[in-house]
Amino acid sequence: MGTSEHKQISLLTDYSIDSAYSVSYHTIYSNIYFNWDSEQLKQYSIQFAIPSRCPQQASVASNVAIAAAQHGVPTIFVYADLLAPTLQQHFGLGSLPGLNQLLMEEHVSTEMLQTYVSSTFVPNLRLLCGGVTSLSSFEVSRLLSAKLQVILNATRQFMEQNDDRPGMIIFNSPPVLAGIDASLISTLVDHTLLIIARGRTTRTEAIRAQEQLQRAHAKLAGVVMLET
Repeated sequence: MGTSEHKQISLLTDYSIDSAYSVSYHTIYSNIYFNWDSEQLKQYSIQFAIPSRCPQQASVASNVAIAAAQHGVPTIFVYADLLAPTLQQHFGLGSLPGLNQLLMEEHVSTEMLQTYVSSTFVPNLRLLCGGVTSLSSFEVSRLLSAKLQVILNATRQFMEQNDDRPGMIIFNSPPVLAGIDASLISTLVDHTLLIIARGRTTRTEAIRAQEQLQRAHAKLAGVVMLET
């Protein structure tokens, strides 16, 4: 994500709780929560994906994660757009090892996650940032395919060991049409929500993205309209 895109991410914590901006994200969270059977899925994993890159894309996943945490739900936000890993700066965190480095570990354990998952200034919200990478898009996709299931399982176990109530694991993925990474993630999470950016996402892009996710057998839970 370039600097100009990075600046366009607005966090929920910058707005009053009764503002229209806050209410919209708490409504999205509530709709997700109503579809979550916490007895069956103790740790609920969801992915936010968008057809093509949009500067405000990461705002959606970030703010739903913040809304979940503000409702008292232990939440780990995984920034999985690995070729543009800069979001942690908005959470007051500097350059940290993240998912890029975790994918290259030979063995992944719940104990190891302690060094990669960072607490944020939002109570109940932790961040697994993208980390620094020099990998090509092909190498990133190969590692996601090989390692992400293990990492997701370890993250679920990590939350069970550290939290006394069911929690959410929220992925912000790369654009669906930019490659196969979003589709790979969709095969592992419980549900995927497709972001449509009003005025930027074309009808053709939306249809192609939906078809690509369906070919991956993603469990599409709905669409989020993003005003740009």
